[in-house]
Amino acid sequence: MIEGVGLLLRLLLGLGVLLISGYALARSLAPASRRLEQAALALGLGSLSLTLWLLALAALCLPWRLTLILPLPLALMAASWVGRRFFSGTCMVEGFPPWINAPKPSGSIPLKGWDWVFLGVIGLILLFATLRALLYPIWAWDAVSTWGFKAKVFFLRGTLDLQGFEAHNYYPNLVPLLLTYLYICLGQVNDQVVKIVFPLAGLSLILLVFALLRRLGLSRRGALGITAFFTAGGVTLVEHLHIAYADLFLTYYTLGAGGLVYLWLKEVSLSGNLSLAAFFLAGLSWTKFEGTPMAGTVLLAAALSLLWLHPPGLARRLWSLSVPGLGLLLGYLPWRLFIWSHGIEMGTDHILGFYPHQFFQAVPALLEALVNPRNFGFLWPLAALALVVCRKKWVTTPLLYLPLFLGGNFLAILLAYAVAPTAPFEFPLYVRATLDRLLLHLAPVAVLLLGEGVKELEKGPEGLSGPVSLPSQDSGSFRE
Repeated sequence: MIEGVGLLLRLLLGLGVLLISGYALARSLAPASRRLEQAALALGLGSLSLTLWLLALAALCLPWRLTLILPLPLALMAASWVGRRFFSGTCMVEGFPPWINAPKPSGSIPLKGWDWVFLGVIGLILLFATLRALLYPIWAWDAVSTWGFKAKVFFLRGTLDLQGFEAHNYYPNLVPLLLTYLYICLGQVNDQVVKIVFPLAGLSLILLVFALLRRLGLSRRGALGITAFFTAGGVTLVEHLHIAYADLFLTYYTLGAGGLVYLWLKEVSLSGNLSLAAFFLAGLSWTKFEGTPMAGTVLLAAALSLLWLHPPGLARRLWSLSVPGLGLLLGYLPWRLFIWSHGIEMGTDHILGFYPHQFFQAVPALLEALVNPRNFGFLWPLAALALVVCRKKWVTTPLLYLPLFLGGNFLAILLAYAVAPTAPFEFPLYVRATLDRLLLHLAPVAVLLLGEGVKELEKGPEGLSGPVSLPSQDSGSFRE
């Protein structure tokens, strides 16, 4: 009993340091004025900074002891406190509206009726996922063979040691190192306890979906309803809330990067959003092998949107994309330098050639997965309908970014299947086993598109046919 309580306290302290340091970084970097928004960003920022710090310690051949691990998150907390204590109200850099100058939101309207229903749906799903994560050990194949396995090896060897196994040893390691950090806090390997981080990632994802929908102009009830629809729509998200795969974290970082860049496109001068998006693009590259090309599509879709819309100050705005571009490098280069310095060869299990017939075989499978309600409910058909509803705006406003990003990644999925080295009889099974995960990465961005459609319907006929224009440079950020 006493041992169990001690284990729980060590876990809570480890998670607390992780979340508070991420929250401190969010308060310092993000122009968000609401604590809910900062909380939604905390896990992503804390996980990124702490796991890159573990990578740096390994590169310097320093042992992974808490006395060496904790100084970074503690420094982030201290820097945030110093900034708030000594610079609040005295610093305002144009184009970077910091949290210290953001207006505090006024009193909120009490929750009523459907608000509680939507919250109840979300809460029940998160409760189920939490119990499912805590009551079962790591069991799903990729969790056992890759993410959980590497975490155990790193913990037992006390450093990022890849000797002795070759399966996916070149994969990015945000999730394994995050689990390793929790093992270090516990002082032992305990699969069931550390899996709590996956429902926590799901909660952060859900909070971020809601926060972005609110910033797009939806009412609280509308944003809650769409968030509940996304959470309860199909089994794919619910499964990933507890099976200890890296795909949930990749989905979270995709939404953070893509959503914040979209807000920047809609409200042009939000350099603070780009700084925050840079960290989430770094998280994309540092989470999974496919995260780097996905991060590239975020930047490419943004650049193409600007080139098509040709807003005033086009060159300056294109140059501003170098900020998230640096974030991509932050997540990509440290690991590449590490594996190069340690003589780790890149695997060839992903790309051995180009097989055009597999590209065309994957097309009907992709279309079927998009309309199959088992995976995501009716999210994708409704997102397509939202595109039709917004047809007069998506080629004349920054809304163009969303279909460009989604369409580009659909093409990337098909190309990935075209280079997959599988036998002819294995290919349909391979597609069936992986396609839902690949679409999960994109699903929250489709939710933003759905939100735009709902917002247009709320405006009525005038909103559907009225004039449109690119938002002015002086638009606010996360401000009301």
